[in-house]
Amino acid sequence: MSKRFMLSCAFAALVFALPAPVCAQDPGPEPPGVTTVPWAYASYFGTGWYRIGDDRDAFAIRYVYRKRIRDGRIREDGTRQIGVEWRVPVTLGLNEFPLEDIQGSVDPENFANLSANPGVWLDLPVNERWTLRSHLAAGWGSVLNGGESAWTYWGGIASRYLLVDGSRRLALINALGFVGYTPSEGPTESFQPIMTGLEFRHPLLAIDDGRDRLRLHWQVAHTHFHGQLDLNRPDGSTEQVSEQWEVGFAVSREQDRLRFGWLSFDRLGLAYRFSGDGELEGVGLVFNSLFDE
Repeated sequence: MSKRFMLSCAFAALVFALPAPVCAQDPGPEPPGVTTVPWAYASYFGTGWYRIGDDRDAFAIRYVYRKRIRDGRIREDGTRQIGVEWRVPVTLGLNEFPLEDIQGSVDPENFANLSANPGVWLDLPVNERWTLRSHLAAGWGSVLNGGESAWTYWGGIASRYLLVDGSRRLALINALGFVGYTPSEGPTESFQPIMTGLEFRHPLLAIDDGRDRLRLHWQVAHTHFHGQLDLNRPDGSTEQVSEQWEVGFAVSREQDRLRFGWLSFDRLGLAYRFSGDGELEGVGLVFNSLFDE
């Protein structure tokens, strides 16, 4: 059994800005104007730091255990083999991530919540250019130093169509999903992300005496959040987030994964994510294709 751990600093950061009475034993008053998103959405979202409103930064770390059962492919006789992969994302939320004291961020008192969402991902190659991917994940999470917990779940289907293939590749990515949680107290909530994006890849430069090559990836995407993805305000009111834009780039190797010690990545880069109304914005780390998020 091969074990691969992919480190993702979660864009779920936005969901980890918990109300102060939940995050700590004696946090003091909530700063005026702070808005938060339910923490139970954390395991679904992917890669980065986020700022919510004007006065709250948040951060999280996610490890994903992956076990590839078989690859999806079209056999020589024209029949299709469905690819199967098991994943177990484990997400740790932090109350804060001070750049001036990064080591201090791993203090146990800084841990806000912990969740795990095992699931299965299935790949179906329609033809040489078009691939479909469906997934279903469900799990449980809990606020640390607090009594709140929740069952969390998400699923969906994604499509990747290669408009241009070869050393330079352009792909159209579309995805439709369902994300929800059932808390230990309170009503069940959910929303449906609908994403459309483009990815472009081209050669960058030769490495290892010409035996390998770095590749540069560009991506742009828009996600519409249908349903109840709400920002919760301290006065009890809510403000709905309806959409998000993402623009980013990453670097990968043509022959192998990027490796840093025991960590390995399909690609590594940055993405700027923001909502049109300016309520949410952040810089995320890119580890995978939009099709794989």
